[in-house]
Amino acid sequence: MPLNQEDRTKALQNIKQNSTPDREDYIVYDNKKEKMGVYKIPFEFLIYNKWNGRILSMTKSFERQFYELDPAKEEDSDILANFLWESKEDRNKGTSEDLARWGQKRYGIVTKDGVIIDGNRRASILKKNYDKDSKNQPYFLAVILDDALDGIHSREIMRLETTYQMGEDEKLDYNPIEKYLKCHQLIDNNFKPKEIAEMMNEKISKVEEWLEIMGLMDEYLDSLGYSGIYTRLDKREGQFVDLNGYLNKYKAGTASVEWPYDKQSDVSDLKIICFDYIRAQYEGKEFRSIAKPGKESFFCKQNVWEKFRDEHFNLVDPINTSEKTPDELREENPDVSLPKLLKLRDDGWTLKAKGQLQGNLNKSLRTLEDANEANAPSKLISRAINTLEQVNTEVPRFYEDTEIDNLLKRVNEIIWNFKQTIKDKRK
Repeated sequence: MPLNQEDRTKALQNIKQNSTPDREDYIVYDNKKEKMGVYKIPFEFLIYNKWNGRILSMTKSFERQFYELDPAKEEDSDILANFLWESKEDRNKGTSEDLARWGQKRYGIVTKDGVIIDGNRRASILKKNYDKDSKNQPYFLAVILDDALDGIHSREIMRLETTYQMGEDEKLDYNPIEKYLKCHQLIDNNFKPKEIAEMMNEKISKVEEWLEIMGLMDEYLDSLGYSGIYTRLDKREGQFVDLNGYLNKYKAGTASVEWPYDKQSDVSDLKIICFDYIRAQYEGKEFRSIAKPGKESFFCKQNVWEKFRDEHFNLVDPINTSEKTPDELREENPDVSLPKLLKLRDDGWTLKAKGQLQGNLNKSLRTLEDANEANAPSKLISRAINTLEQVNTEVPRFYEDTEIDNLLKRVNEIIWNFKQTIKDKRK
């Protein structure tokens, strides 16, 4: 069982003062590079960081649904350890075997009061292995900082944590949603996008994009009454990434669209409809056919989009109106966990709406195909005219090259054939 904060602080201070480091290594902290000792720390002197970037979505979702976790309490520590294990269960099994065989190869970093800043996953697996078999490593190898998370250097600790967790190759192993939440968390703590980009080894534009996508995800959750329950975003990241890009282009007016859509009302309708298809977990080509800028999506052709939009709302609005709210479900099912209730709610909605969504999608795809085929001749001819209008007739090559005569003759033949076809068809 973890000790309280005061006892943990005293225990770690005693380790630093009275034991020999296992080894030393350089740490960049508080804008300085300095060599620090790596110590063997018993598990009872440590607590998990509940805001660890690997499990941020799980922690936030749990606290939104139940209560605030206290890592110093054994039952809450067990919950966090379970989150860490579930975050990448397959990989964790391999890590567990490796740690049992070879021990800890990479050291962690902890605050002076024992909060694990880097290495929560490894520490949880080491403890799990030790609890299972006392022959395994009974300690965690870590650097001990001179500061706590609630001290004047809290920002520096957050910077260090982010750099180690999200600024290295290991970030590729994190669940997709975590990087968005981490960016949002840092912004809430007054870090600038430029600082976050440096910590995460990313471009500023990428951090700004992640913040936009996080805002879109929050808007989606809010629309369903799931505010802060980020586990309901599982397996939906790609759709939000795509949708954010589409919406930005439509709002900016930079997308290739054949009709004068309203940047507020029409784009808002598009977002609402895409949220429904995200909820039903549509992805790939089918999802892109709704909104991707270009001739292969419904939104880019007015007649296709308006039919698709009106049919969608006619079909889905009655299902949404009859759906019970999360609060109503909780009141009716007090013994069922909220995560299970929300999953059942989404599954039930999808079961009712899926046939309607798919039918409208299929019908609109056929309409779009017909529209693209019908418009192809005028598009090609307009493109040909635009190209011919770019020809510079003042350059010598225009009147000296005899091949020009043959090309123009061929153009005249094609035009004559087009006119003849139109004449024949109109009889």
